[in-house]
Amino acid sequence: MGKARIATGVFLVTLVTGAMGYTIASAVLTYQDLGFGAEIDFAYIAQNYLAILDRRPEDAQLIHLIIGSFAAAGLMLSLALSGSALTRFGQTHWQSAREMKANGFFGAPGTGFILGKLGTPGSRAKYICSKVFPHALIVAPTGRGKTTGFVIPNLLTWQGSVVTLDVKGECFEATARHRAAQGDKVYRFAPTDWEGKRTHRYNPLLRIFELKDPARQQMELQLLATLFLQSDNDRVQGLLKGGIDLFVAAGLLAFQRKRPTLGEIYRIAASGGNKQKEYFARGHEVDNRAAKLIFTRLASTNNDTLTSYVSLLMTSGLDQWQNPAIDEATAVSDFDFRTIRKKPFSVYLVVQPLMVKPLAPLIRLFFSDLLSAMQEKDPGPDEPWPVMIMLDEFNRLGKMPIVVESIETLRTYRGHLAVVTQTIPALDEIYGENTRRALQGNAGVKLYLTPSDEKTVEELSKAVGKTTKTVVTRSQSIGKNPFEGRSQSTRTEESSLLPEDEARRLPLDEIVMVIDAQMPVRAKRIQYFDDRLFKAIHAAQTGELPFPEPGGGGPQGTLPLSMRAMPMTPPLDGSGGSEADVEAERQAADGQSSGKTDVAPKKTSPVVQAVIAEEQRQMEMDFGGQIADAETVGVNDEAQMRSAVDGLDDMEAMLREGDGEKLVGR
Repeated sequence: MGKARIATGVFLVTLVTGAMGYTIASAVLTYQDLGFGAEIDFAYIAQNYLAILDRRPEDAQLIHLIIGSFAAAGLMLSLALSGSALTRFGQTHWQSAREMKANGFFGAPGTGFILGKLGTPGSRAKYICSKVFPHALIVAPTGRGKTTGFVIPNLLTWQGSVVTLDVKGECFEATARHRAAQGDKVYRFAPTDWEGKRTHRYNPLLRIFELKDPARQQMELQLLATLFLQSDNDRVQGLLKGGIDLFVAAGLLAFQRKRPTLGEIYRIAASGGNKQKEYFARGHEVDNRAAKLIFTRLASTNNDTLTSYVSLLMTSGLDQWQNPAIDEATAVSDFDFRTIRKKPFSVYLVVQPLMVKPLAPLIRLFFSDLLSAMQEKDPGPDEPWPVMIMLDEFNRLGKMPIVVESIETLRTYRGHLAVVTQTIPALDEIYGENTRRALQGNAGVKLYLTPSDEKTVEELSKAVGKTTKTVVTRSQSIGKNPFEGRSQSTRTEESSLLPEDEARRLPLDEIVMVIDAQMPVRAKRIQYFDDRLFKAIHAAQTGELPFPEPGGGGPQGTLPLSMRAMPMTPPLDGSGGSEADVEAERQAADGQSSGKTDVAPKKTSPVVQAVIAEEQRQMEMDFGGQIADAETVGVNDEAQMRSAVDGLDDMEAMLREGDGEKLVGR
């Protein structure tokens, strides 16, 4: 309690006791003058005080004595009672409705995150909507109703674009028709929809491919790789860096081939039985100087280390693109995150619960690309719409440093981020305690639904804050006289506003909000299917769900860039699989017309034998010298190398066709 409040209390108590003294003095003076049967005139002293003071000094002294005694008694009593307040510890209390209104928590639904309600779901109580704080951290174990009480209500009311990780697909089914009815273009990105194959498509490389500066392309590829390629073993981070170098070089080569897809990067990195020969050939093929050096350096690396690079690159997340469904779903883009603030659209990334962990690299890549695209530039006058990002199952996605970094600045770019995790220890295991605390601090609002593990219970109890409670201790000694030996002492001590035992038993329909620089809030959880507002919005939805067409989001003719981005796997048979044919297809996709290519004509079988001998000689060379020579490769050398690669392709094709014996005979 503050000193001003204590002083005010002392003054009021003294004033009240002084008034009591005035009443007694009025009665004494009336009875003295008129007898006990007279009616007391309480205004007599006030109206005649100066006359009494002048003509009846003895009565004036009596009046002063009575009023002064009562006032002094009140003063001493108030000081005695206020003495315990001077030893108060914490002063935390639950916010009242008046405080919440003053702090901006009663905004209209859709203007901020809807966090809870002051009453039961069926009541007309006010909704708690955060207008001041743009980000929220939700800690909710399984089965606490975070989807029905937080995610779906916000998807039904948010005014702007939304991107959500929809585990099980229930958010799409519950809200997609409403968002489509209010004007949003709705996209369902579900790469593992094995049965219906109803998924829109998304290619994170198109944004980088369209950059004009090759150096920036290289930097963006490296950043993208570090965002979604991760290893659980910290001891292999050095090898992972080598794998990321391979990813960058393969990406630049894929851009040169006009096939900017992760599937193409996977094929470049994984193709070829002899990796040293393969990467040396790719070094001759690529035009980008940085990629050329990377491929040549990799070709000079010993086979064991090179195998480790490739293996770690695959197990860190790139091996997902060996799956044709994921390859196809990420070959083109039906939506562009760079336009997400211009016109509202809704994107649901739908995965099944058991697929969250296997698809974690793709999910990390998806949201990392969203955050990167939003922060490329400040929103302009033609980008008025805010963006709500729902990142569910955050603790199962692996480390996402861009989220921790972006939450500090995302508000400037009209982004509103909700991070949902099950427990505090799950975040500590991935990010460490310091980074987790930074994430909590930048969230502004921390929403807790009945915690289950001890660490989260302890964290919640501490985060709510401390208050002061009065403890009365009574004691009695046993003796002959029952009235002797009794004592009582009173003291104040610090106590948690929400003790751990109470936090552990928090009712399932209640929420606790810890807010930066404010008192905590205790309120009710929303259940959209029982709530008056949300139940009505949900019931008003009509028509079919806005599923995409099976096999993709639409005709590719409307997306020229997507046409160029389609992956092109070389045919298994020998026909039509030459470098010249592939190059011709690439030029046709670009709308280019050329009467010739810089690919050498096919060679005959004797040349294949010469190539094999040349390969053995090259494998014995000092590859360190080749790094220096790679930058000065002449036209003839390059043509010879291409001829060698073509000859090897022919040899492999003939072996597949059962002509291996003929080749050996030659």
